[in-house]
Amino acid sequence: MSTLRKILSAKQELPTPEERRRLREEAGLSVRAFANALGVSPSTVARWETGEREPSGPYLFVYVDGLRTLAKVRREPKSDD
Repeated sequence: MSTLRKILSAKQELPTPEERRRLREEAGLSVRAFANALGVSPSTVARWETGEREPSGPYLFVYVDGLRTLAKVRREPKSDD
């Protein structure tokens, strides 16, 4: 897949800013914790979640992958240990 196709695919997969925040909050992560996991600043994640900014470059892929992971965790049944 070409780089351009990868970028376009990632952009199409990017949820709305409201959904981004909801996914993080439902996973029980603070802005700071999610930002640290992604390798960006908390203010960057906050801007992505308000729609003030959109992720770009390599961070687009990192962010989309992080959001995919949060969505997957949300769908997995909780185990009662």
